[in-house]
Amino acid sequence: MHRFCERCERVTLDGNLWCPVKDCPAESGFPVFVYGDYLGDLKITTLLRVWRTAAIYEAQRGDTPVLLKVAHKGDDSEERLKREAIALDSLAGKPSPPAAFVQSFFPSSRPILPVLLPPYPVPSKRPYGEITFRGEMKFYSVFRHAEGKFLSDLMLENPQPWHHQAGWITITLADALWPLAGNNKCHLCLSPDMVLVDVDAEGHFRPLLLDLGLIVEGDEIQSVYDWPKLAEPGYTAPELSVNSRGHVASPTADVYSMGLLYYEMLAGKPAFESKLRRDELVREAVAQYRGSLSVGRPELEVAGVVTIVERAIAPVAGSRFANVLELANALAAIYGRPPREKRPVPRRLYVLVGSLVIILATILILAAFILLRVLLSGR
Repeated sequence: MHRFCERCERVTLDGNLWCPVKDCPAESGFPVFVYGDYLGDLKITTLLRVWRTAAIYEAQRGDTPVLLKVAHKGDDSEERLKREAIALDSLAGKPSPPAAFVQSFFPSSRPILPVLLPPYPVPSKRPYGEITFRGEMKFYSVFRHAEGKFLSDLMLENPQPWHHQAGWITITLADALWPLAGNNKCHLCLSPDMVLVDVDAEGHFRPLLLDLGLIVEGDEIQSVYDWPKLAEPGYTAPELSVNSRGHVASPTADVYSMGLLYYEMLAGKPAFESKLRRDELVREAVAQYRGSLSVGRPELEVAGVVTIVERAIAPVAGSRFANVLELANALAAIYGRPPREKRPVPRRLYVLVGSLVIILATILILAAFILLRVLLSGR
């Protein structure tokens, strides 16, 4: 396995990683798979992203492309992956066989969360996989393949996307998080590297949230995780950045993180630069900041968007929106809901309709033939 630094994105082939850049944490880089490695029946093809607790890859299961998330070694990373797999499995729901058969003939809506697939090619009691790779236990999840670019890469190409698109991305991400926020659970790890954005046939951005975060509530963050090592400090609420072990998780913390993502799309730059800076320096900058972050776009001030951004990223938790749904509703009042996508009709529906037409035509021809024989025999 190679070693990868998620900050400066350096890769080493021999397992030793060192970077001359000041404050780069390269020495603690994560082991990653390379092209051609096999994890059970899954063949690694492409490393997509390395996060603090897991790496996500494109992989092949037979001839089928899939997404593969593999937890880094450690209790925190493995616990997070297990929680996410269990949560996604419970959210997916299992329609009855007749309902699933009927649904298969109609266009499906684009998912906004990863679609969990079985971890093995045989039935399993758990929604996540466990397997030994070169003497080390690996925990992983398998997802349906998805196309697109990471939001962080998209903003490198276009630092300030059209503000309608930015608003719709934020609304969709809030919809993705609502199953958590509606149950008082928190993500706490949002960042542009966790959002995959595809472009539909009409040019609209369609985001997919690739990670459900820590999935905690209240003081669980203190008992379940050594969580300050897991969260992205540049997107973590200030009340959790200082004396983090003395606070509890609240849905307003995710409002803050989502507000920073929205701000970044509007302003064309992150509110707090975190690349190649030590976590404690970034947390200190976040905690001490008490000014207003200007997006520098007068047209958004007139539309009332700036007011929404300022409320979402307010330093005091009680001044923010209560949850991500309230933030989404405020944006929807300005931009409306994201435009509905025209999804392609499944090929099997055309096959079904064609078969029915042929059967009906055959019946009509037979009926006409029988009627004609009756008429001729009666003369």
